[in-house]
Amino acid sequence: MFRKSALFILLVMLFVPALWADEPEANPADEQPEAVQAEATAEAPEELTDTPEPDPLAEREAELNAKAAELEALTKSLAEREAKLVQDEKDFASRAAILAGKTREISGTSAVLLGRETQVNTREKDIMSREAGLARREMAFAQESQKFTEASTALAAREAELAKREADLAAREAELNAKISAKEAADKITEREAELVKRESALTEREATGARLAALEEELKAREAALTARENAVADRENAVAENERKLADATDNVNTHEAEIAKREQELTAKETELDGRNKQLEDNTTSLNNREAALVNRESEVNRKAAEVAEMETLIKELPAFDPNSSTEAAMILTYPIPAARRRELIAMQREAYTRYSANRITQAYESYTAAYEAEPTANYLAAYWAALSASRLNNRRDDALTMVNHALEINPDYRPAIELKRRLEAPARPAQRRRTGTR
Repeated sequence: MFRKSALFILLVMLFVPALWADEPEANPADEQPEAVQAEATAEAPEELTDTPEPDPLAEREAELNAKAAELEALTKSLAEREAKLVQDEKDFASRAAILAGKTREISGTSAVLLGRETQVNTREKDIMSREAGLARREMAFAQESQKFTEASTALAAREAELAKREADLAAREAELNAKISAKEAADKITEREAELVKRESALTEREATGARLAALEEELKAREAALTARENAVADRENAVAENERKLADATDNVNTHEAEIAKREQELTAKETELDGRNKQLEDNTTSLNNREAALVNRESEVNRKAAEVAEMETLIKELPAFDPNSSTEAAMILTYPIPAARRRELIAMQREAYTRYSANRITQAYESYTAAYEAEPTANYLAAYWAALSASRLNNRRDDALTMVNHALEINPDYRPAIELKRRLEAPARPAQRRRTGTR
């Protein structure tokens, strides 16, 4: 689009100069034959004082000039707006890239948080499984303790029966029952039951023979020592269970802490999610705005195409206009050949038109002032305005010196400008009596 605009502006700069090619301003070249004939016939002053007749081409040229100025202004405005649109699109692209980067960063952070949350959930499940295992172990321990109690009760009943049968062993059996009841928390209940069965067999054998009584007493002592060891083992297990309970309490505290951290993380994730929703909404709004801008750009392209068609039409009109020579033409289009900025040339063309309007209306004094102001606006290039100022001064009373001054300014800028050369020759020619009389009667 920018290339199309640049091409459009280049076409305007190349072809608009011909718009003023057939400008109907007073052409001294057209007046020169009359002036030469006037000098030959001594009636030139009357020709100089004649008011130019309206020319139909002047209206056409004025319309074309107005249309060209409007087209150039529209072209400049379109170029500025397109440049601004390009800059806005670049700014939007950079902001969209920054937003996409931030969105990816937030997505990565969310993934990390989700991974950490998954780890916490895994650890929590592990702790819960450990708690369940510990509960099962405690239940099994309680069941074993119950079985041990029941077995102890049964053993006490059997020992009571044996007490009846063994009068001499009653005291020892009572001590044994007391020791057995004091060790209810032993681990290996099954082994103890087996040992009790063996004791029952031994007692049965003792009933049969007293000789085996000593061996049975020794076996009872050994079993008593084993029960003592088992009691110590039970005490150690109780200590271990207490230690496990303490660890379980610590683990529960850690779980509660992790749960609090997880709740805090969930709140942060909720806030992040809300922020992401807002950013997604803003991104959608920006996308809608971009779509609107693209539609506007399409409309502008259509407008540029329409302007290009108008330029093609203008080019056709320009080709129909006759060419002009900057060293001989007195038309306003010659200002386009000045080596000055385009905006400055447009200003000089507007001033030239205003001065020529006054000149055509026979307001010569005002035309002289306007042409002089146009020359002073660009004294290093505007030799056309200096020439017209000299021509206007030549039509006024007692302004011959001013006319010579302005025509010299024109020749200083362009020594080859033939209309100024011819006007200077006429101004420097000796005035004839008829010319003096007529000049004096103006």
